[in-house]
Amino acid sequence: MAQTGWPDNDGEGKVPERLLTIPEVARVLAVPQSWLREKVRLRKVPHRRLGKHVRFSSQDLERIVEGAAQQVVTRHRDRQRRPHSR
Repeated sequence: MAQTGWPDNDGEGKVPERLLTIPEVARVLAVPQSWLREKVRLRKVPHRRLGKHVRFSSQDLERIVEGAAQQVVTRHRDRQRRPHSR
């Protein structure tokens, strides 16, 4: 069974993870709040909605960062040098 972070029936459980707000996440990611709000509006970044309130879990932040990773592009040069034409 997946752990939810909620107390077990015996009353001894973990405290739920603290969810972060847009200003907190913008500060962590070093991006403008307006950029983050637009991405949320367009559903381009993972987030949670609690009524009208937007919140982010630590897993959401990890997915945002992973999704922003750029692939390395390498150029393969010809093994033989081409003579410069003038």
